[in-house]
Amino acid sequence: MQLCIYSTNMHRKHTKKNFKNVKNIPSNRIHLEGIAHSLLPENIGGERSIPWARHQMVVTKFKDSERFSSSSYAYVDNLDPVVNFTKYYDDNESIVDQDLVFWITLGTHRIPHTEDIPLASTVGRELRFFLMPNNYFPECPSMNSRDALFIKHIDPKDKAKGVEVNRNGNSRDQCVTPKITLEDVLFRNPDLALESRRVNFVF
Repeated sequence: MQLCIYSTNMHRKHTKKNFKNVKNIPSNRIHLEGIAHSLLPENIGGERSIPWARHQMVVTKFKDSERFSSSSYAYVDNLDPVVNFTKYYDDNESIVDQDLVFWITLGTHRIPHTEDIPLASTVGRELRFFLMPNNYFPECPSMNSRDALFIKHIDPKDKAKGVEVNRNGNSRDQCVTPKITLEDVLFRNPDLALESRRVNFVF
């Protein structure tokens, strides 16, 4: 799976004001979960049509002519691809103080096993990435959340005394999940389990 992120503010000008409360350089951080190295040999067979799979992430300068990493004709033009992704980064252009494009590749290796029958399991195969601030704030921004709870030991030296919960003015009912049963859900919408309201194949 190949994802593309366009950004016009991924870079940040480093001024004395930015460093007032933060000693480290403010930046952005991309955390990938779902990394899988391509096992196909380069430039052999159909691999030419998916050169983006060779890299977990490629950062390029934004260009109107570079919108896609592949094309719908990828599997029929292996020798001379309509979209050759390698040309996006072979020019080795500077990306300093430029609008950037992050080409992120996520994947997983599947090893068939007998438990796939009759349903192939997907547990533990999530593919995702996180775009997070790095040294932008003096502390975690969630500390300013209105519904935040702060839990600490009553006595750090004697943890057996238990913990203290600071609700920051929130009532006890605000963080309680409403009790609901499967019967309540199906009473509102039986079609979630068995089709019961369809007439002539039209809801």
